[in-house]
Amino acid sequence: MDPDRIAGVLMCTGGLLGLAGTVSTLFPFSVLGVISFGLVLLFGALVYRKRPEARLVAAAALWFAPLGGVACVTLLWLNHTGWGPYDLWDAQGSVGLFGMSLALAGAVMKHHGIRS
Repeated sequence: MDPDRIAGVLMCTGGLLGLAGTVSTLFPFSVLGVISFGLVLLFGALVYRKRPEARLVAAAALWFAPLGGVACVTLLWLNHTGWGPYDLWDAQGSVGLFGMSLALAGAVMKHHGIRS
């Protein structure tokens, strides 16, 4: 498989996992996470389709993926400080952070031109 397509698949998968991890959390963090990971998903689709602006959107994903990850880290932090004793929040935050990691790996792969 082409490295550009692998980068797109990683970014799309990361965006989907990030959406799953932030969609049903607290209000301000859910909006932050959904918008950020939604854009990462869109950027991954553009990278996968080998659009001319793929390097530019991969650079944008390097910003938006960690921004969505902030929502996941905040969710984990709130849960462990006793504000929200929900096991679901631990699972959602972990899934979101894993998605952020996959999206960052794909964005770095595309932005820096890593070839297999």
